[in-house]
Amino acid sequence: MDAADIKQVYGLAARVGSLEGYLYTGEDIETEYLPGWLGNIEREFNELSSDARAACAEAHHEVLRKVAAYLGKFYGAGDANAVKAQGMVDVAKGAIDSEG
Repeated sequence: MDAADIKQVYGLAARVGSLEGYLYTGEDIETEYLPGWLGNIEREFNELSSDARAACAEAHHEVLRKVAAYLGKFYGAGDANAVKAQGMVDVAKGAIDSEG
């Protein structure tokens, strides 16, 4: 990975980590921001180089799994944001599996 990859991975990690922290308590969640937040995370992961995506897929998967679990817990598994997050978990898992 080069410096640009590292910068992109760091930005993605900060964004997904902040979402996980935001959802942690389940209090004062402004749901209107969630689709954009999830969309940005999805776009940033997809824009990573294949090397960067492979390097961060496992950690990304773990944090997204928590995000999806919180959304499912607070809003139900059928909630659009929970479904979107679960799909992102599946994509990250696919990235892990394709490297193994």
